[in-house]
Parts: sequence; C-alpha cells; structure tokens
Amino acid sequence: MTTPAMPLLLRAKRPVTELHPHSRDFQARVGHPQRQSSHAGHPPACVLTLTRTADQEIDALSLQLAAQGIPLVRIDADRCTQAETLWDPVTGTLHWEGNTFRPVVCWRRYFDAQAMRLQGTGRHSAGRLETHYMRDQWSAWGHAMAASVVRRINHSAGSSPPDRISQLRAARSAGLRIPATAVTSVPASALKAIAGEGDLLVKSLGHHAVESAPGQLHGVYPERLRRDAIRTYTSPELAPVLVQEFVEADRELRVYIIGAQMVAYAVTRPAPEALWTTPDSIFVEECTIPAAIEVALWRVANQFGLEMAAFDLLDAPGGPVFLEVNTHSDWLWAERKAKSDAVSRAVHTMVKDLFEAHDTAPEGSTTHA
Repeated sequence: MTTPAMPLLLRAKRPVTELHPHSRDFQARVGHPQRQSSHAGHPPACVLTLTRTADQEIDALSLQLAAQGIPLVRIDADRCTQAETLWDPVTGTLHWEGNTFRPVVCWRRYFDAQAMRLQGTGRHSAGRLETHYMRDQWSAWGHAMAASVVRRINHSAGSSPPDRISQLRAARSAGLRIPATAVTSVPASALKAIAGEGDLLVKSLGHHAVESAPGQLHGVYPERLRRDAIRTYTSPELAPVLVQEFVEADRELRVYIIGAQMVAYAVTRPAPEALWTTPDSIFVEECTIPAAIEVALWRVANQFGLEMAAFDLLDAPGGPVFLEVNTHSDWLWAERKAKSDAVSRAVHTMVKDLFEAHDTAPEGSTTHA
C-alpha cells in the first residue's frame, strides 16, 4: 500500500506557533472581585468563559469586568485537566478550584480537546488511552455546562459554529456576492466546476490551523494556484478541500457585530497568512460599509443566532465579496493596528449588560441568542 502524498495545504514550509499553558488572566491570577449574591442561599453569579490560555481577548475582558466588580470564571482547555470541580446542574452551582459561583452568562471560544494534555506527560501523549478518555469527557462537560447556563453568547456556546458551506449559502441568500466554490478531494476536478481562466484559491474546509500536539499549531493557510498548476493534483487528498475562484481586491473588510452594534475595519495585507507570519506588514483602519452590505450581514448573523462575530469580505471592484464569518471573532489585532478600542468597549458593555440582566433571573430559566 503506497503512502499518501502530503496534503496540498501542508506542503509549504510554515512557521509553527507555540502556545504555552501559562495564564495571564487577571482574575485567575489575582482573584475574583467580592460580590454579594442576588439570591439568598445561593452563591454569587459570574460570567463563565470556556477557552484556552492564549486567548488575549478574554484576558482583557477579565480585567475590565473585575473593575466593574463582576467575577469571570475562566476554564482553559490547556489547564483544566485534573482541576478540582463540582457542578450541581439543578441549582447551577459551580465549584471550581476552591471558588463557588453560579454562572449566568457563558461564552465558549477556544475550548478545544486538542489543547488538552495529561499532566506530566508532555506533548507526546496524544495516542494514549487516557488522553482520548480525558478529551472526550472534558468535551462533553464543556458542551453540557455551556448549554445549561442561563444566557449563552452565540448558539456556538453549546454546539459547533456554522460550517463554511452553510455560511456561503446564507450569505448568497442574503444578497451578498460569494466566490465560485467547489469542495473536492481531487483539486484538479474543481476546474470542471469553476469556469474561467483565472487563478484559484485552495482553502481549508475546517480550522485554519492543525494542533499536532497540545500547544503546537501548524497554520493551514489558503494557497493561490494557477490553473495549469492545479491540473497536476489529480490524486485524492487525505481530506476534501475548499476551492474558490481567486477574486482580485486591494483590501479586505473585517466587520464585527457586537450585540446591536457593528464596527468595520479595512485591512490591507500582502498575503492571507500575513497576520501570523508577517504581522508588521498589515495596515488596518476603521471604515464604513454600504448600507445594503450591513443589512445583508445582519441577516446572516440572525440566521445563525450570532450576536458576536467577525465577517471577512473582499473589497472588490464590483462590490464586497463574502468569504466567511468567524465566531471566535478575535479583535485585538485589528484594534491595535487601527489604534481603536471600539470593539473592546462594545464587547465589555454587551457582556456587562447581559450579566446584570440575568443576575436576577429565576433559577432554572434558560434563554439563548
């Protein structure tokens, strides 16, 4: 039996991003603000985040909420194993590492099983029975916990975010332009589905990175190929890929929705992977977008029940072209480049308002976006 060829999207030499499980979260390191419970006989309410230690957006949110006297309990996938916890699903009480709270708002972001490692085993434990068991159990715990909290931010707190094909369908239905697209395990066959003579873009159908071992991320970036080059990929890949027409554009649009607000940035970068490989080459500035595009983006967000998301579009000559919507919606990189804090302020206000609205919610009530 022949060894399968290296997948097209993994062939290029890419830098490996190393993520270390060291918390920089203010409340995790210093402690939670003291807060009186709004329910006699019950522990104080808190905001719960399910993510990983490298999540700088939650680092910033933790500090902002602490200043408002709002506890944020953060459970990181790369630090949760062997943590002491007890959860009462009936009362909603969560005992976590010596503290007791009642989560009323939950935001699930980067709580991924691939980041979990057995304590004391290093990175090379992925194939061990205990590792598979641990990841399965914590993943189930995370889904159940998020689904039980009074208020979830985005439906994705309890389930998977919308896949790329569903996103493209929703964008097209909302009146947005999308690139001609095919999904295939044989890249050369995409030529039958995408007419024209222009270049094609081969993209990941899943995540933009592969975590080969906990904390070791390999970028899976789009590859621009000429048609005569893609014709040579006639054998099945290890997994299907997304192939799209390459759309010329001088810049991209990064549009955030935060509750009822929308903040847009124009992004100029030399290559799709520049954010990770050459961040100094990126230029970002706040911008406005056409009213019709705003309306279409709100339709997509409403279809998927999203109230915190980042839309990526190409600012093409014939009008914006939808690429994808990201429910992790990282914003600090754009704000730093644009010297703006518009998204940070909106996120803080949204989470604070949700917390205050649901701190007094009756026990057992459940709502979501």
